[in-house]
Amino acid sequence: MNSNIEIKPLVGFGDIKFGASKQEVEDYFGKPQEVEMLENEDDSSKTETWNYWDEGHTVYFEKEEGDVCFNFETDNEEATLFGKKVFEMDINEVLALMNENGYEDSEIDDEEEGERILSFYDAMIDFVFDENGLGLVSWSAGVDEDDRLIWPE
Repeated sequence: MNSNIEIKPLVGFGDIKFGASKQEVEDYFGKPQEVEMLENEDDSSKTETWNYWDEGHTVYFEKEEGDVCFNFETDNEEATLFGKKVFEMDINEVLALMNENGYEDSEIDDEEEGERILSFYDAMIDFVFDENGLGLVSWSAGVDEDDRLIWPE
């Protein structure tokens, strides 16, 4: 497992960029502990997830895009965002950090389960908070006006 666990909005995770192949992800993170196939009921799109339970990461691969990585999730408390340990921050600190780095199109949703989700649409990132603080960060590649994925350069 690679130790660089830097969250990079619209770009990737550590040194892995969105659009990476399964082999590139395996070379970086190692073999997943669990592989799952998710199918969208609304259409024929399929997503494969690789779970790294011990490290707290999940990697999502879009089948229709050629089995490339398009989304990450982590609950690893060592993960950083713009040089800060994001899991040590409260919702207002995360909001300020994102704003300081040019991301401002945000919304906070209070869920029935007691979670608060801070979403930044211009960064394609969600921060999921519960009574214990930040519990999960999920981020993906950008999308264009036709909802097609945009790969980082």
